[in-house]
Amino acid sequence: MTLIRRILPLLLALLLLFPAAAGATVAQRIGEERADWPELNEEGFLDEGEFVYEGESEGLWRYVSPTLKIEIIRKTTDTPKKLVWWEAEVWTRGDERWFNPTFKEGKHLSTSTWPYLLAQQHKVVFAINNDYAQGRYPNKNTSVGIVIREGKILWSKVRKKQKAGAFPNQDILAFMPDGSIAVHDRLEYTAQEYLDMGCQTVMCFGPWLIRDGQINETALKVLGKNNNPRTVLGMVDSHHYVAIVAEGRTARSKGTNLTFLTERLLDKGCTVGFNLDGGETSFMMFMGVQLNVAGGASNKYGNARRATELIAIGVSDQVIERKPQVIKK
Repeated sequence: MTLIRRILPLLLALLLLFPAAAGATVAQRIGEERADWPELNEEGFLDEGEFVYEGESEGLWRYVSPTLKIEIIRKTTDTPKKLVWWEAEVWTRGDERWFNPTFKEGKHLSTSTWPYLLAQQHKVVFAINNDYAQGRYPNKNTSVGIVIREGKILWSKVRKKQKAGAFPNQDILAFMPDGSIAVHDRLEYTAQEYLDMGCQTVMCFGPWLIRDGQINETALKVLGKNNNPRTVLGMVDSHHYVAIVAEGRTARSKGTNLTFLTERLLDKGCTVGFNLDGGETSFMMFMGVQLNVAGGASNKYGNARRATELIAIGVSDQVIERKPQVIKK
């Protein structure tokens, strides 16, 4: 144990120094060897209780319970430009599923507030931002694409033609009954067909990045080059997910493109990948605290744009009310 304590700071330093080469397997190995972290069972979870680690200074966060494990690593690079991003791996067990907490229960896309307040209100362990629909409901005349929440079709109007290079392209992220996620072209299925598949939640933004392990090369040629704050969600299998948030429009991070994030998802073993809303909307939340700074935000805390709901997983009583810290512009 003494040797481990001595070499751990060096391992963490190397992890932050060489972000592209350091994968979640490194974080997992460090986590399971740390003397002050609990031993996990053969399935990689706790037998009982919860463990929370918030290592802002070293860029490492962890949550483990009998049904959920989350590991987040902050990565940085200065070439070819300054960039800070967070890679989160989520492992689930049993009935753990993604869900969409709202300010008022059951009233999706209606009332907005700061994302960290939503996360704290619902005691959410981990969350990222959602799709393009928030702030536009219930304007039924807006062509947002197919949007479904809790089995209710909120929008079904899809653009027949897509302007080259315009975001979003209205591709689909569908949350399947078995806990997996699926991605589709915007005109591939109707809203009713998604319901017939058993989907209770369907999000619309895009483009989809990876499907069946194959890159969406056509979309990336048109939409994959611009550098901005971004959020992507991927899946290795129906119990293993990857979420990445890239900070942008700040002094320390200029943002990145979808091609870079698609490569990161592939490095993690994702067979499915999807681009969610970005810009000032983009955020990653852990235990009620926003990890990234929303570039371009007018508020003094760097909070992401007000949200009507989250893409969330895990609930814990250890999530408490905490105000964000003032950031230096």
